[in-house]
Amino acid sequence: MKPYPTLRLFAGGEQIPVYTVKVNSSRTWSKDAKGRSEDAVASFSLKGKATLKLQCAFNPKEDVTIRPLGRNVPWSVDSSRWVISFTISTPGQYLIETRSRTLHLFVNPFKDIPAGATVFSPGLHSKENDPRINSNDEIVLRNGDKIYLEEGAILRAKIRANGAYNVSVEGPGFLDGSSFIRDVDKGIANVPIDFQFCRNVKLEDFALLDPAGWAFNLYCSEKMSLKNVKVISSRSNGDGISVQSCKDVDVSYSFVRSWDDSLVVKNYVDYKTGKEGETSSIHFSDCLLYTDLAQSMEIGYETIGEKMEDISFENITVLHAFHKPVFSIHNGNNADIRNVVYRDITVEEASLGQGDGDNTLFDFDVSHSPIWSDAHKITPLGSISGVTCSNIKVLSGKENPRIKISGSIEKRPQYPNEEHRVTGVRFENVEICGEKLSASYPNMVISHADAPTFLEGEATGASYPSSDVSSFGSKLIRVK
Repeated sequence: MKPYPTLRLFAGGEQIPVYTVKVNSSRTWSKDAKGRSEDAVASFSLKGKATLKLQCAFNPKEDVTIRPLGRNVPWSVDSSRWVISFTISTPGQYLIETRSRTLHLFVNPFKDIPAGATVFSPGLHSKENDPRINSNDEIVLRNGDKIYLEEGAILRAKIRANGAYNVSVEGPGFLDGSSFIRDVDKGIANVPIDFQFCRNVKLEDFALLDPAGWAFNLYCSEKMSLKNVKVISSRSNGDGISVQSCKDVDVSYSFVRSWDDSLVVKNYVDYKTGKEGETSSIHFSDCLLYTDLAQSMEIGYETIGEKMEDISFENITVLHAFHKPVFSIHNGNNADIRNVVYRDITVEEASLGQGDGDNTLFDFDVSHSPIWSDAHKITPLGSISGVTCSNIKVLSGKENPRIKISGSIEKRPQYPNEEHRVTGVRFENVEICGEKLSASYPNMVISHADAPTFLEGEATGASYPSSDVSSFGSKLIRVK
């Protein structure tokens, strides 16, 4: 990871390293991920309150935005010295945006190293200099293993587990995927966090940069907790957090900037037994999303297995969405998808439909996809029922984005010519660019579905936790 050349960050008299990270501003998918460019990322741990100073090699003037907007971070610009000053009092993730550059700032809570953990100290760790990483660039976890990445640790490796219980990866260090190859034609990818058939998994505080494919693969696993994990992806199929055929998964206080779906839930076949997947009790909360490509909060398209239920997205802020729907359920297989909740969500910018995308905000669909439905197993179609969209506030974006609620009639000859419907969709207190959503919305498409119900009221969107800093005599900052 190389230093970012035009930004320097200081806090409490210490300089915080600012690194270069790849992002992708192209809004059209390509296998070679055209449109990649360099932005900035920094990370430190904080207990209390700190005023930070961002020294720029350009005059930022007053063209500064600090997100999420709802945190109301106070800031000022010294135009004579080209310095942005701002005050942080709560751990979390922040964007400091200027006209041409963005700093992704990850502020971590202070924590102790877990007892018995394998510790990766500050500095670069790869198979060339660390024997704990095998010749395949992997760290393989067994039952009870714990990994801790200290502040300033940079790990160039894949962490995987198969059939492991009671394992964890923690700490505010970095997983750096930039050195690994992504070749779509040859099927070459490197998923940095790959947990299959695992139980009781804890993943906390680390940042995962430039993965060569998906960032997280959580597959056929149970009782998983992800908290304060961060993802920035920019290469093809750069999905953020992918949860597949899992049960009891909680993802909270995390950040995903992705060049494909940001948060995604799927059902796949269990490759060990051949049984169709089951998904239940998947909960995302208190997360920040920045979706450069594809969908922000997606269920589908691969939905193989009848049970997909109790899936929620709550207290989420979508900082930017440029391409495809923010809220989407694409049932391309035989799942009966039910009891889905989108609640307390703010979309700061919904500039949808760029590139090869479409200006659709909500897309709940049951239909066969010739691309995705048959890729893993050919199945009949299922249904969608019981979807609640509550207290959602879109601050800005294109006028009247489409809302699509559509089932379909099965037309493939091997299956009965039956209707597969979407039922029980409810919109409560939804506001789009200042307008309350109602049945008279001008760009709503409904087919093979029950008409949604509406409750018109005030939308407030997401809320943000704050820290009580009154007990701290002075600020505490940890940087390495």
